[in-house]
Amino acid sequence: MKQKQFTLYFLFFLTGLSLFSCATSNHLNIRYRVIDCPREIREAAVSYAGKYAERETVWTWGGRDYLEQEGILSVDCSGFIVRIFQYAVKGTKYSLLFEDAPVSALYEYFSVPIDTLTPGDLIFMGTGRNAPPTHMSIFVSMDNENIYFIDATLKEEDEINGVTLRHYPRGDSRFLSYARLLVKY
Repeated sequence: MKQKQFTLYFLFFLTGLSLFSCATSNHLNIRYRVIDCPREIREAAVSYAGKYAERETVWTWGGRDYLEQEGILSVDCSGFIVRIFQYAVKGTKYSLLFEDAPVSALYEYFSVPIDTLTPGDLIFMGTGRNAPPTHMSIFVSMDNENIYFIDATLKEEDEINGVTLRHYPRGDSRFLSYARLLVKY
């Protein structure tokens, strides 16, 4: 009798478990498309980048402070990019493919290469043409001679520490590639 009762309870348990898993599998079936980041989101990201540049900031490895924080903000290059795009997609129909990501992941998995820069596109930088990027920034504008970008960096020799608007000549070898962030839609 006990064996029969146990078997019956076990069957109820398995039935319940299978019903529960079927009921929750729809939540795992949420669909979205991955698309190139739209112009309005990229432009909003540039606007938020400008807000960081206006604040007192310092470069800190792994830093990604929010604009709402009091005092000096600590950010690194990828943390800065992550934050400005988090702000840019907030309240829209778009979302990011990541919560946080280093330069290498943003380069390899979360962006697509482009040839022509528009405001809000990403610039991947480094020291060697065949080396992976070690730094990144957000493109702001270009004139005939220079590419203007905002980034978070520490360059003591140039007295730079934090988020700044800077420029390099168009053909500067530190520019390794240009890319557009991918987002969920």
